Amino acid sequence: MIKSALTRLSLVKQIPLLMLLLGLFGITGMSIASWMAQSIQGNAHAINKAGSLRMQAYRLLAELPLTPQNDDDIRQIENDQNNAELSKVVACEGLQNQYASILDYWQLYLKPELLQAHQPEQAKAAVTEFVRRIDGLVADLDHKTERHLILITAVQTVFIILTLLFLLLTIYFLRQRLSKPWQLLFTQANAITQGDFSLRYRRHSKGASALRNEMDVLGESLNSMSQALAEMVENLGQRVEEKTASLQLKNQTLDFLYRVSQRLHTNQNLEQKLPPVLQELQKLTPLRAIQVRLYDNNSAEFFHEIDSQKSQPQRLEWGDREAGCGLEDSYPLSWRLRDGDVNYGLLLAQLPLDQQLSQDQLQLIGTLLEQLASALTLDRQTDNQQQLMLMEERSTIARELHDSLAQSLSCLKIQMACLQMQNLPLNEDSQLLIKQMREELSTAYRQLRELLTTFRLKLETPGLRSALQHTVDEFSKKMELAITFDYQLPPQLVPANQGVHLLHIAREALNNIYKHAHASEVTLSLCYKEGAVTMKITDNGLGLPAIASRQNHYGLMIMQDRASSLQGECHIYARDGGGTTVCVNFSPDPLPFTPQEPR
Repeated sequence: MIKSALTRLSLVKQIPLLMLLLGLFGITGMSIASWMAQSIQGNAHAINKAGSLRMQAYRLLAELPLTPQNDDDIRQIENDQNNAELSKVVACEGLQNQYASILDYWQLYLKPELLQAHQPEQAKAAVTEFVRRIDGLVADLDHKTERHLILITAVQTVFIILTLLFLLLTIYFLRQRLSKPWQLLFTQANAITQGDFSLRYRRHSKGASALRNEMDVLGESLNSMSQALAEMVENLGQRVEEKTASLQLKNQTLDFLYRVSQRLHTNQNLEQKLPPVLQELQKLTPLRAIQVRLYDNNSAEFFHEIDSQKSQPQRLEWGDREAGCGLEDSYPLSWRLRDGDVNYGLLLAQLPLDQQLSQDQLQLIGTLLEQLASALTLDRQTDNQQQLMLMEERSTIARELHDSLAQSLSCLKIQMACLQMQNLPLNEDSQLLIKQMREELSTAYRQLRELLTTFRLKLETPGLRSALQHTVDEFSKKMELAITFDYQLPPQLVPANQGVHLLHIAREALNNIYKHAHASEVTLSLCYKEGAVTMKITDNGLGLPAIASRQNHYGLMIMQDRASSLQGECHIYARDGGGTTVCVNFSPDPLPFTPQEPR
């Protein structure tokens, strides 16, 4: 089945496809192992933290009877019990019950016992039981960590074996597809060199409807050349010259299309792949000043021009809507880059007035347009697939947070409320501590709900420009004012994973302006300069308060964290004329080329 599918592709496509599949095996294995390894991050710290609880419990036992000076030790052990990283590891490993039993045992038995005991012997049994439960939790964490490591090793071993097997099959397949046809072509070429024109290349693929690969095309061209040479030897010298020139032109065109196909299916970006193609097209045709105009998100308003010398993003003005700019001794031509109903842009050129395009040259241009449209379609599909995968991953994280941490926080809030309703005889410090714990739980629960909301945010439209434009339109309706939007980034500069962070920061900043700023002018701008992307959100509202409330401070902290995820910086400061500016600077993920800055 695999062989049948591969034979329908050209060798130029088969070889990258096999290499891609081989790379996918390795990448998949490493990705799965890395993903599994992430699940045990923090286990060692959690085990150490649990171990410190045992030491602190024994220290409290040794210092009985307790005095007010030991309140700090009691608060320390309670802080360690509620350590965020320990709680996270326990939740990930499914040990909530053991962990909850330790917390309950401390609150209900051990802590009151230590406070009431006058001698170590009175609380020794309770401390021993507390330590025994901690030891059980540590042992369970250790066993689960070991099982994760064994599973990671097994997954890596399986993928290494699969990769080696696929590598051997790839080598065998390529030898069969390349070695034999090459030997036939080499034999025929030697025979032609010696003046024997009777040998003919036999196609590797059988059947009249079978697709030809490059070897078949080269073999048929060699057959044609052999037959033409035989006729030219038998006929006049003039026909020899004509056939030689014709074959040279065809071979040059075929070689050009072959190399274009190779170049378009490499990992380079179009800004790096197209200029050499356009330069060679100018050599094969009388066309001059050839340019490719690529529309941003299939919109003719914004486009990106690529020629043999440079590439830069531009905004289409009303006077530039006609294709091409006229020259005195030539007239403009244009061809659409289309794939079905999708319009990717235009191929623009200038044709001298005293020359015309032949049928072969028109066919060459048509074939080149089909290859460009196919490459653009593949790039767009890849970008959309990556964006879809990123959104699915974020939705999965949101579900996991909702099903685990949100429920745990809700349960803790209920338990804290029940504890306050019991009216236990506690001192003022303990009552204040319980009140603070309940407030912190409420704050953490509210913050978690906000995180879930941001995780579930989706890019409904393809491309960062469209997503930001949708956000600007949304908040313009909410604020009842026109938000100024200035986007000056080259197409496909910001990957989908970084674009999501930018979108979240923009939404958070606009939401803060909507809720608190009372502004009449709001601006969102993005530019690219000296290898860095800068996004600014400014307003003329009330500005930053002297002391930010906890809720507002948390929103600002989210923007700072997302800027850190971009390996960049987020600065929030008051404007001189009133209002606030949020400025984000970061460098996009490395690309196979360095885009030029927009003019």
